[in-house]
Amino acid sequence: MPTRLYIAASDFIFRRFILFLQFSLFLTLLLSLTILKADTAAQMIRTKKVGVTVSPVRMYADSLYTKQTEITFSDGELLEIIGETVREHYDNTQNQTFKWYNVRTRTGKTGWVFGDNLAVVMPEAVVDIPLRKYHKQAAHFDNGFENSTIWIAATNGHDDKFKEKSFLNPPYREYYFVITNERGKSVFINYANVSESGKKDIRSLHLADVNDNKTDEIILETTNNVVGKNLNERNLEIYGFKAGTLTKIFEERLTLEWESDVPSPSLAKFVEIENSIIRVAYVDYVTCEKSSLNTKTDTRSRTGERCMEYVTYSLSWDKMSRTFKPLYAQSRTFVTASALQNMNLRIAPAFDASVNRSIMTTDRLQIIKHTENIIIENGKKRVINWLYVRIGGVYGYVPGDKVMFKYIEHAGILTDYYKKTPLLKQDWTFDTDFVSVKIPDALK
Repeated sequence: MPTRLYIAASDFIFRRFILFLQFSLFLTLLLSLTILKADTAAQMIRTKKVGVTVSPVRMYADSLYTKQTEITFSDGELLEIIGETVREHYDNTQNQTFKWYNVRTRTGKTGWVFGDNLAVVMPEAVVDIPLRKYHKQAAHFDNGFENSTIWIAATNGHDDKFKEKSFLNPPYREYYFVITNERGKSVFINYANVSESGKKDIRSLHLADVNDNKTDEIILETTNNVVGKNLNERNLEIYGFKAGTLTKIFEERLTLEWESDVPSPSLAKFVEIENSIIRVAYVDYVTCEKSSLNTKTDTRSRTGERCMEYVTYSLSWDKMSRTFKPLYAQSRTFVTASALQNMNLRIAPAFDASVNRSIMTTDRLQIIKHTENIIIENGKKRVINWLYVRIGGVYGYVPGDKVMFKYIEHAGILTDYYKKTPLLKQDWTFDTDFVSVKIPDALK
């Protein structure tokens, strides 16, 4: 081979080798940057002011709708907040006001987004107490969220009610439980809110494996107070990961009603969650015409009487359908109680009514019906409750405040209710935990 051809061939091979090295270095650098970004998502949440898009949003060049860009974000995008407007601005599509936020993407692009669909990280001091132990903590789920960070965020604005007197406008807030994976993608649950129409609060939150899939689900108990309604509604929701997103896998309304918008003396259902089983128990107050127990009763008042039934049912996780399905059919039985003192069983709900038989404190009473009367005592109205009961084969009435309920989860609540019944059921409250999770919490 001539010398020039040999040199040319060698030079060609050398150049190819250099290009190969450059390409390898480029791939290595690209991989390093990817890893760096993955690490940065958790670091951003812990060390910087960040936000997450809770609906698709557009970026603007300035804090004006006329300065829009072609950059848009889907929901769940992590953004660093580098500035914000001093005042809130009007959103004519929702009749509300929010700030504009100057943001930086994880790729370095900067611009402005309107705050109606941006939830901003909350300072730990103002995070709801049930959530503080999770705030900015590492967590491990599945479906792309094996290595994640949990944090709490909120959208902050006002309902634009008073227009020119904006300082009187009521606050509008939405609170989010956010999970961000190592790639910076987030999923979230809107667990609470405050607005002119009412307030939704969190009572408890647990991370626990409720369906034996070796990863945690999110168990959320909330209360909802709607302006103009008497009921303080409680709800239970369970969320799990499916195909890379959060899906609601169980929901139960806990609040019990005497009638529409009037709370029941038993207030709410008790729920126990343990080893892929959900057990529900409550005392149901039903019109006696609809009672399923088919027992003897005498109707005296359609508004002041209800038959009482103790209801239980259980559900078990079904791996095929990925849902909770009934494990046992619903059971309805009588509520039981005992007398607090020796007394008489009467044939009518009145102290001067004839006596059927005497009752001892050792007797077991089967409660059939609740009936109530309103009397005037010393110029004030007072509720007198009577319970229609069966003992052996004998039926009759006993005063509600002389009875102790037994063998049911609501025993303490109902015993207290009948001891001192409020004039209005709307005033009846009881600070009780109605949800029990018997699975070790993930971050305990």
